[in-house]
Amino acid sequence: MKKTILVTGGNGFIGKKLTDALLQEGYKVKILSRHLPKHQPVNPDVTIVKADYQDVKSLTQAMQGCCGVYHLAAAIFGFKFEDFEKANTLATQNMVQAANQTAGLERFIYVSSLAASGYAATADHPRTEADTPAPCSDYGITKLGGEKAVKTLKESIAWTIVRPPIVYGRNDSGVSKIASWVKRGLMVNTSGKGLFSFVYVEDLVKALVMISQLEGTNRETFFICEEEAYLWPVFINKMASAMGVKKPFMPNAPLWALKMAAGIYSLLARMTGAQPALNYDKVKEAVIDGHWICSSAKWRALSGQKFTSLDEGLNKSF
Repeated sequence: MKKTILVTGGNGFIGKKLTDALLQEGYKVKILSRHLPKHQPVNPDVTIVKADYQDVKSLTQAMQGCCGVYHLAAAIFGFKFEDFEKANTLATQNMVQAANQTAGLERFIYVSSLAASGYAATADHPRTEADTPAPCSDYGITKLGGEKAVKTLKESIAWTIVRPPIVYGRNDSGVSKIASWVKRGLMVNTSGKGLFSFVYVEDLVKALVMISQLEGTNRETFFICEEEAYLWPVFINKMASAMGVKKPFMPNAPLWALKMAAGIYSLLARMTGAQPALNYDKVKEAVIDGHWICSSAKWRALSGQKFTSLDEGLNKSF
């Protein structure tokens, strides 16, 4: 009899690929959603269940019959701190409370973020799991709040926290937005001389599946990423090469311009209901005097996983 895994954020960029990977591993998948579709998926091993992240009872009902949970759902953008707190911290607290009440649940895997750890002050010391978290944005603070909630799971439930940096791949909405500007020949450099870590989405999904198969992952936190770090202009130029277009013009953006752009995007988002391309919280992360880099040495030592280079990953993405 096939075991069942619950995936939150299963309709998202990472979640869809994780669902496919879990099906290939022989699992049934429940996708937790706030809204039921008109029709259930054609695949009989996939079910979409409705639940409210602020209602523990509905979450508990969704987890019934599941042996594990992958909690991916999160708010990357928000208009105020409370938006992030509700989606990232409070929702995770409720997920944990529901998990603690669910008989037979064996494992809980939480996809957090490098932002929960914070940035690296120097290029020669990428963030590691041993570093004390120091998030600088509302997103990072509330994702760390989610991590703290996961650590309150009862002893019988194995938990693992995963902190990816920038995740990219085919059909990623974030990369697609950047790509549209690269095609236009213009991309503002918001990061100065800061370095960035990346992970190709297929590598992240592979790691998420491996976590439930390896010893030594219980009550552990892992950074999952390619070991090489890149300047933002290098990333953009590599993207342009993969897309077969010219390198875009990349002026440096002063802080006042970023704040103005964030304000305009946020206003338009409020008017249209669309997700803003930039907001004040992302500006906080963009203007740090440091590097958004981390080391996957701990994970690589345990798993032996090899990571896709940025060049290869971008070529696969376009």
